[in-house]
Amino acid sequence: MKKILLLIIVMLCCMTSMAQTKYRVTAKSSLNVRSHASAKAPVLSSIDRGEVVKVYEIENGWAKIEYEGNSAYVSARYLERIEISELDLTDTGNIFKSLELGNGGVEWMIYPILGLSAILLYMRKKRGDSPLEDGEYWTNCVLFLTVCTVELSYILMMGTDAIWFCMPDTVGWIWTVIDFIVFGFVVYNQIMCFFNTLEDAEYNSYGSFDKRWGIYSWIVGAIAAIATGIFFEDKLIFVAGAFAVCQLIQIVLIFKGIVPRGGWLRAVVCLAVYLLGSLATMLVLAHFAVLLIIVMIVCLILSAIGHGSSSRRNGSCAQCGHYSSGYCFYRKCHIYDADRKTCDHYC
Repeated sequence: MKKILLLIIVMLCCMTSMAQTKYRVTAKSSLNVRSHASAKAPVLSSIDRGEVVKVYEIENGWAKIEYEGNSAYVSARYLERIEISELDLTDTGNIFKSLELGNGGVEWMIYPILGLSAILLYMRKKRGDSPLEDGEYWTNCVLFLTVCTVELSYILMMGTDAIWFCMPDTVGWIWTVIDFIVFGFVVYNQIMCFFNTLEDAEYNSYGSFDKRWGIYSWIVGAIAAIATGIFFEDKLIFVAGAFAVCQLIQIVLIFKGIVPRGGWLRAVVCLAVYLLGSLATMLVLAHFAVLLIIVMIVCLILSAIGHGSSSRRNGSCAQCGHYSSGYCFYRKCHIYDADRKTCDHYC
């Protein structure tokens, strides 16, 4: 229990330090947005007095912000930092009021996601290998559906910036590494909680249903969509159609297996856990997979560079370094023994 609480505290501290800092414009009328950190740079737009902007970093009197998907700069002289205490319920309401899907602005949603994930971790550890029942089951079910809903909302609203907390130009390299590890743990916990909650829903519904149509269709559908998108983009509609048919079959199997024994309400709960859980889990996993692929590519490049350096070191004399590619530059002669790694001068 103490280890779990400690892990929760560490995770919350990590994610708290990742958020972009918000500033309020204090210029008399408006503040110019420039393409570069210079007063001579072209003006891209302007921000009215009193508006709130998200600042990634401040250097040499210029604040780096995001403008139409790219980096832009404003004078830090006319910005006033907003303390967390100032972000009251009224501010949150204004954020929702002006919200546009895919344009970001809801970075704060990582906090409830992380908090709910931490609680689900506790419930998962408490569950063990036995299904949850009664009040514990319903509590876990509601928490899981809530975190899935928040995750889907976050991904839709953030768009391509959903994984901003793992971008070095946003949070720096140190926090990128820390956030990647935390993100990986959240994804793993999400996957485990999805299967556990789905199993608990089936158990508490007094029925049973085959999950293979739905689960396997996600895996096969993702692979088919990627391959088709690369080679046969115009055929993606057929992949989507086949995936939809598999999901419909899974829905029918859920109702067929639950309604006769558990009734419609428990069947709907099982359906909600499956649909929301599978969609949210796959989207979160897809975002993490992108980062994982990048990390693997970087590791392969570093490994190749290290192997090349090691090969060059192994191809020289262990004492004088003159031996290279079968030739001793010290003795000015070829060394024909492939197993020999030293020149005659040191033998």
